Amino acid sequence: MRVRKITSKEAWRLMGFSEEDYLKASKVCSDTALYKQAGNSIVVNVIYEILKALLKINHELKNFGY
Repeated sequence: MRVRKITSKEAWRLMGFSEEDYLKASKVCSDTALYKQAGNSIVVNVIYEILKALLKINHELKNFGY
């Protein structure tokens, strides 16, 4: 079985960056640097959903008097 490493573009997409962001960065950075940058980022969409769920729970707890 052969394992394929994802490309820097795929890494950027998984991290929630737009195609436009990737193309801008690819003009000034090597492929290796792009790959590392994607690995050092956070997924904004995931953090947003986590915070939204926490705020909902917090609101519900306040309604129950906690």
